[in-house]
Amino acid sequence: MLCEGRGRAGGTGFQEERFLLSETKWHQSNEPFRLFIESVQDYAIFMLDPEGRVASWNAGAERFKGYRASEIIGRHFSRFYPEESVRAGLPQRLLDAAIKEGRVENEGWRVRKDGSRFWARVTITAIRDRTGKLIGFGKVTRDLTEKIRADESLEESRQRLSESEKALRELSLHLLRAQDEERRRIGREIHDSLGQLLSVLKMKIDAMTVAPATYEEINECGSLVEECVKEVRTISYLLYPPMLEEMGLTSAIPWYLDGFSRRSGIKATFSAPGEFGRLSRDAELVLFRVLQESLTNVQRHSGSATVDIFISTTDTTATLRVVDKGKGVPTQILEQGTKDWMGSMGVGLRGMSERLRQIGGTLHILSNEHGTEVRATVPLQTLCSANTGSS
Repeated sequence: MLCEGRGRAGGTGFQEERFLLSETKWHQSNEPFRLFIESVQDYAIFMLDPEGRVASWNAGAERFKGYRASEIIGRHFSRFYPEESVRAGLPQRLLDAAIKEGRVENEGWRVRKDGSRFWARVTITAIRDRTGKLIGFGKVTRDLTEKIRADESLEESRQRLSESEKALRELSLHLLRAQDEERRRIGREIHDSLGQLLSVLKMKIDAMTVAPATYEEINECGSLVEECVKEVRTISYLLYPPMLEEMGLTSAIPWYLDGFSRRSGIKATFSAPGEFGRLSRDAELVLFRVLQESLTNVQRHSGSATVDIFISTTDTTATLRVVDKGKGVPTQILEQGTKDWMGSMGVGLRGMSERLRQIGGTLHILSNEHGTEVRATVPLQTLCSANTGSS
């Protein structure tokens, strides 16, 4: 019996020794894995106890969340969530889901020690022993803030590109409409003025083939031809005034204002410094088109009886100002900036602004209930010597 007892006791000791040896080997074999987890910095990997308190902490968790292990172990993991998420019960719901499903994933804002937020993707896994008893949770967190910001930046870029494409399509449509409107206007002027003059001239010439022409009739034909020449010159000047290219803005503007006042009944004045030189061909044409567009708007929309045009210079810029005393432009229309700001007015604000932008210039519109000022500015380096003509 004694020997048998010793045998049993010896057997038990041998089994315990084998168990202790196997436990030691297990810890030794898993030491590299533990060291790996603790050293990972791209992921926050840590354990929670069954109540959700932090039980372990790795380098990635310290990097993401700002807590040292001594500061956070034993604290409830809900402190990593924004206050609104805690009030909504999100931390506990995630633990409950992990218990029920085995694991749960979630993305959302998390809070660092300093109170700053970062966007995280979180996986929580329920950990059970061999009997199925819950012994805690494994939690892996990845900081996706940079990815989210990159996605947001990409989306903003896509949105801006989409808006630019839309604005370009709208501008193209405005340009086509402006072209059609200009053609209709020129067509009406040719039909109503030049066409009528030529019809009368033809009738008089036809009459001369029946009976000898008198001196007065020949003079009348000469006057009609002179009127036709004037109309042709006026129409050609509206399309592209030769005076602008030959003599510059300070000569072309008064000529244009004279015709504008006669056609519209709006009194127009012009002021420019006596020493004002020549601009480049592109700059002079752009400012002249801005003047034309602005005067068209004054005539059609402002209700102003007068309009004043000014040219001025600084050390670096030349500026054209068109000022009326009309009813003004609604603020909400000016703020849109990408659409016609006075309805059917040719290329509108965008057209004028785009023309100026192409040569490095800017356009500003100042408007209230007392009137509107259109201010077009170009860099002064586009100025040329008055003696050399346009560049």
